[in-house]
Amino acid sequence: NMPKVTLDEVEYNTDDFNETQGKIVNEISYNNNLQTQLDYQLQSLRKTGETLVAMLKKELETTEKESE
Repeated sequence: NMPKVTLDEVEYNTDDFNETQGKIVNEISYNNNLQTQLDYQLQSLRKTGETLVAMLKKELETTEKESE
């Protein structure tokens, strides 16, 4: 059983969709899943970048203290 789809506040039963409409719904689903994955990856990369910058700052502070 395929899910129902709501567009502009109208609910559609995807079981009643023709082949082309079904393919479009599958593409929408795939697109949404891919966006979610990419959003997660981007958040992870940003966090990693922040962590690396913090590590570099700490390392530079340590080096400065050692050279004093």
